[in-house]
Amino acid sequence: MAVRRTTLFDQVASEIITLIEESDLKPGDEIPPEGELAARFGVNRLAVREAIRALAAREILVSSQGRRARVNVPTARVFGQILGFRLRQQSLRFEDVLDARGAVEGAMASRAAVRVGAGAASTEDATALLEKMEEAVDDRDRFVALDLAFHHEIARTADNGILELVLESLGDVLTEHRLASYDGRSLHGASQQDTITAHRAILDAITAGDPEGAVAAMTAHLTETGEDLEITP
Repeated sequence: MAVRRTTLFDQVASEIITLIEESDLKPGDEIPPEGELAARFGVNRLAVREAIRALAAREILVSSQGRRARVNVPTARVFGQILGFRLRQQSLRFEDVLDARGAVEGAMASRAAVRVGAGAASTEDATALLEKMEEAVDDRDRFVALDLAFHHEIARTADNGILELVLESLGDVLTEHRLASYDGRSLHGASQQDTITAHRAILDAITAGDPEGAVAAMTAHLTETGEDLEITP
Protein backbone atom coordinates (compact mmCIF):
# COMPACT_ATOMS: atom_id res chain seq x y z
CA MET A 1 0.00 0.00 0.00
CA ALA A 2 1.37 3.39 -0.98
CA VAL A 3 2.15 5.75 1.90
CA ARG A 4 1.17 9.36 1.30
CA ARG A 5 4.01 11.68 2.20
CA THR A 6 3.07 15.03 3.65
CA THR A 7 5.04 18.05 4.73
CA LEU A 8 5.04 19.21 8.32
CA PHE A 9 2.85 22.22 7.56
CA ASP A 10 0.38 19.93 5.74
CA GLN A 11 0.08 17.89 8.92
CA VAL A 12 -0.33 21.03 11.01
CA ALA A 13 -3.00 22.31 8.58
CA SER A 14 -4.92 19.06 9.07
CA GLU A 15 -4.63 19.44 12.83
CA ILE A 16 -5.94 23.02 12.64
CA ILE A 17 -8.97 21.83 10.62
CA THR A 18 -9.61 19.14 13.23
CA LEU A 19 -9.32 21.77 15.98
CA ILE A 20 -11.85 24.00 14.19
CA GLU A 21 -14.31 21.11 13.90
CA GLU A 22 -13.86 19.82 17.45
CA SER A 23 -14.09 23.32 18.92
CA ASP A 24 -17.18 24.04 16.81
CA LEU A 25 -15.69 27.31 15.58
CA LYS A 26 -17.98 29.28 13.29
CA PRO A 27 -17.16 31.60 10.38
CA GLY A 28 -15.58 34.74 11.80
CA ASP A 29 -14.33 33.01 14.98
CA GLU A 30 -10.63 33.35 15.71
CA ILE A 31 -8.40 30.31 15.99
CA PRO A 32 -5.83 30.19 18.84
CA PRO A 33 -2.64 32.26 18.50
CA GLU A 34 0.35 30.82 16.61
CA GLY A 35 2.34 30.28 19.81
CA GLU A 36 -0.47 28.33 21.44
CA LEU A 37 -0.93 26.20 18.34
CA ALA A 38 2.80 25.51 18.11
CA ALA A 39 2.83 24.32 21.73
CA ARG A 40 -0.34 22.25 21.24
CA PHE A 41 1.02 20.45 18.16
CA GLY A 42 4.65 20.24 19.29
CA VAL A 43 6.03 22.17 16.31
CA ASN A 44 7.71 25.52 15.74
CA ARG A 45 5.82 28.71 14.94
CA LEU A 46 7.10 28.71 11.35
CA ALA A 47 5.26 25.42 10.64
CA VAL A 48 2.09 26.91 12.11
CA ARG A 49 2.49 30.09 10.07
CA GLU A 50 2.95 28.12 6.84
CA ALA A 51 -0.07 25.96 7.67
CA ILE A 52 -2.20 29.07 8.22
CA ARG A 53 -1.02 30.50 4.89
CA ALA A 54 -1.96 27.26 3.14
CA LEU A 55 -5.41 27.25 4.75
CA ALA A 56 -5.90 30.91 3.83
CA ALA A 57 -5.06 30.06 0.21
CA ARG A 58 -7.81 27.44 0.34
CA GLU A 59 -10.16 30.05 1.88
CA ILE A 60 -10.64 27.92 5.01
CA LEU A 61 -9.08 30.73 7.04
CA VAL A 62 -8.78 34.49 6.64
CA SER A 63 -5.42 35.82 7.75
CA SER A 64 -4.39 39.48 8.04
CA GLN A 65 -1.39 41.29 9.46
CA GLY A 66 -1.56 41.85 13.19
CA ARG A 67 -4.71 39.80 13.74
CA ARG A 68 -5.33 36.17 14.61
CA ALA A 69 -6.56 34.04 11.73
CA ARG A 70 -10.32 33.58 11.54
CA VAL A 71 -12.50 30.79 10.24
CA ASN A 72 -13.91 31.46 6.78
CA VAL A 73 -16.54 29.98 4.46
CA PRO A 74 -14.67 28.70 1.37
CA THR A 75 -16.07 29.60 -2.05
CA ALA A 76 -15.71 27.59 -5.24
CA ARG A 77 -12.84 29.83 -6.41
CA VAL A 78 -10.02 27.42 -5.58
CA PHE A 79 -11.60 24.49 -7.39
CA GLY A 80 -12.44 26.79 -10.30
CA GLN A 81 -8.76 27.78 -10.58
CA ILE A 82 -7.72 24.13 -10.56
CA LEU A 83 -10.30 23.28 -13.21
CA GLY A 84 -9.21 26.16 -15.45
CA PHE A 85 -5.54 25.19 -15.12
CA ARG A 86 -6.28 21.52 -15.90
CA LEU A 87 -8.18 22.55 -19.04
CA ARG A 88 -5.39 24.86 -20.20
CA GLN A 89 -2.77 22.16 -19.73
CA GLN A 90 -5.13 19.71 -21.47
CA SER A 91 -5.13 17.21 -18.62
CA LEU A 92 -8.95 17.56 -18.70
CA ARG A 93 -11.08 17.60 -21.83
CA PHE A 94 -13.43 20.46 -22.56
CA GLU A 95 -15.95 17.85 -23.72
CA ASP A 96 -16.04 16.56 -20.15
CA VAL A 97 -16.96 20.02 -18.88
CA LEU A 98 -19.93 20.11 -21.24
CA ASP A 99 -20.97 16.61 -20.15
CA ALA A 100 -20.65 17.49 -16.45
CA ARG A 101 -22.53 20.72 -17.01
CA GLY A 102 -25.39 18.71 -18.52
CA ALA A 103 -25.60 16.46 -15.47
CA VAL A 104 -25.44 19.34 -12.98
CA GLU A 105 -27.75 21.74 -14.79
CA GLY A 106 -30.22 18.99 -15.67
CA ALA A 107 -30.51 18.14 -11.98
CA MET A 108 -30.91 21.83 -11.12
CA ALA A 109 -33.65 22.34 -13.70
CA SER A 110 -35.52 19.28 -12.45
CA ARG A 111 -35.31 20.32 -8.81
CA ALA A 112 -36.28 23.91 -9.66
CA ALA A 113 -39.40 22.65 -11.47
CA VAL A 114 -40.37 20.48 -8.50
CA ARG A 115 -40.01 23.39 -6.08
CA VAL A 116 -41.93 25.80 -8.31
CA GLY A 117 -44.66 23.20 -8.80
CA ALA A 118 -44.93 22.81 -5.03
CA GLY A 119 -45.19 26.57 -4.53
CA ALA A 120 -41.84 26.73 -2.73
CA ALA A 121 -40.22 29.00 -5.33
CA SER A 122 -41.08 31.18 -8.30
CA THR A 123 -39.58 31.97 -11.70
CA GLU A 124 -40.16 35.72 -11.45
CA ASP A 125 -36.46 36.65 -11.27
CA ALA A 126 -35.49 34.19 -14.02
CA THR A 127 -38.20 35.69 -16.23
CA ALA A 128 -36.82 39.19 -15.66
CA LEU A 129 -33.32 38.03 -16.59
CA LEU A 130 -34.57 36.41 -19.78
CA GLU A 131 -36.33 39.65 -20.77
CA LYS A 132 -33.05 41.52 -20.26
CA MET A 133 -31.26 38.94 -22.42
CA GLU A 134 -33.75 39.61 -25.22
CA GLU A 135 -32.80 43.29 -25.07
CA ALA A 136 -29.06 42.51 -25.17
CA VAL A 137 -28.76 40.08 -28.10
CA ASP A 138 -26.38 42.44 -29.92
CA ASP A 139 -24.23 43.20 -26.86
CA ARG A 140 -21.92 40.19 -26.58
CA ASP A 141 -20.52 40.75 -23.08
CA ARG A 142 -23.82 41.80 -21.51
CA PHE A 143 -25.69 38.96 -23.21
CA VAL A 144 -23.20 36.40 -21.88
CA ALA A 145 -23.26 37.90 -18.37
CA LEU A 146 -27.06 37.71 -18.32
CA ASP A 147 -26.93 34.15 -19.70
CA LEU A 148 -24.72 33.12 -16.77
CA ALA A 149 -26.99 34.96 -14.33
CA PHE A 150 -30.03 33.14 -15.75
CA HIS A 151 -28.47 29.74 -15.10
CA HIS A 152 -27.38 30.81 -11.62
CA GLU A 153 -30.95 31.89 -10.90
CA ILE A 154 -32.15 28.39 -11.82
CA ALA A 155 -29.55 27.04 -9.37
CA ARG A 156 -30.87 29.38 -6.68
CA THR A 157 -34.42 28.25 -7.41
CA ALA A 158 -33.32 24.62 -7.09
CA ASP A 159 -32.05 25.45 -3.58
CA ASN A 160 -29.33 22.80 -3.46
CA GLY A 161 -26.05 24.08 -2.00
CA ILE A 162 -23.89 21.41 -3.62
CA LEU A 163 -25.28 22.00 -7.10
CA GLU A 164 -24.87 25.76 -6.67
CA LEU A 165 -21.27 25.31 -5.51
CA VAL A 166 -20.43 23.10 -8.49
CA LEU A 167 -21.97 25.61 -10.91
CA GLU A 168 -20.10 28.44 -9.21
CA SER A 169 -16.80 26.55 -9.57
CA LEU A 170 -17.42 26.40 -13.31
CA GLY A 171 -17.99 30.17 -13.47
CA ASP A 172 -14.86 31.31 -15.34
CA VAL A 173 -14.87 28.27 -17.61
CA LEU A 174 -18.55 28.75 -18.43
CA THR A 175 -17.99 32.43 -19.22
CA GLU A 176 -15.36 31.42 -21.81
CA HIS A 177 -17.72 28.67 -22.92
CA ARG A 178 -20.61 31.08 -23.49
CA LEU A 179 -18.44 33.67 -25.25
CA ALA A 180 -17.21 30.95 -27.62
CA SER A 181 -20.79 29.78 -28.15
CA TYR A 182 -21.93 33.34 -28.93
CA ASP A 183 -19.08 33.72 -31.42
CA GLY A 184 -19.85 30.31 -32.90
CA ARG A 185 -23.45 31.28 -33.57
CA SER A 186 -22.36 34.60 -35.09
CA LEU A 187 -19.79 32.84 -37.28
CA HIS A 188 -22.41 30.44 -38.62
CA GLY A 189 -24.88 33.26 -39.21
CA ALA A 190 -27.25 31.98 -36.51
CA SER A 191 -29.30 34.37 -34.41
CA GLN A 192 -28.71 34.72 -30.67
CA GLN A 193 -32.50 34.53 -30.55
CA ASP A 194 -32.03 30.75 -30.71
CA THR A 195 -30.47 30.91 -27.25
CA ILE A 196 -33.41 32.96 -26.00
CA THR A 197 -35.81 30.37 -27.42
CA ALA A 198 -33.91 27.54 -25.70
CA HIS A 199 -33.94 29.42 -22.40
CA ARG A 200 -37.64 30.13 -22.80
CA ALA A 201 -38.32 26.40 -23.17
CA ILE A 202 -36.37 25.68 -19.97
CA LEU A 203 -38.17 28.45 -18.10
CA ASP A 204 -41.60 27.40 -19.34
CA ALA A 205 -41.06 23.83 -18.14
CA ILE A 206 -39.87 25.00 -14.73
CA THR A 207 -42.78 27.44 -14.42
CA ALA A 208 -45.17 24.61 -15.28
CA GLY A 209 -43.65 22.46 -12.54
CA ASP A 210 -42.58 19.88 -15.13
CA PRO A 211 -39.24 18.33 -14.04
CA GLU A 212 -38.95 15.93 -16.97
CA GLY A 213 -39.70 18.71 -19.43
CA ALA A 214 -37.16 20.96 -17.73
CA VAL A 215 -34.43 18.31 -18.03
CA ALA A 216 -35.30 17.70 -21.70
CA ALA A 217 -35.20 21.42 -22.47
CA MET A 218 -31.88 21.87 -20.66
CA THR A 219 -30.39 18.86 -22.45
CA ALA A 220 -31.50 20.19 -25.83
CA HIS A 221 -30.02 23.61 -25.02
CA LEU A 222 -26.65 22.17 -24.01
CA THR A 223 -26.59 19.91 -27.07
CA GLU A 224 -27.04 23.00 -29.25
CA THR A 225 -24.25 24.69 -27.32
CA GLY A 226 -21.97 21.75 -28.06
CA GLU A 227 -22.84 22.05 -31.73
CA ASP A 228 -21.98 25.76 -31.67
CA LEU A 229 -18.58 24.82 -30.28
CA GLU A 230 -18.31 21.80 -32.58
CA ILE A 231 -18.19 19.52 -29.52
CA THR A 232 -20.13 16.30 -29.17
CA PRO A 233 -21.02 15.77 -25.47
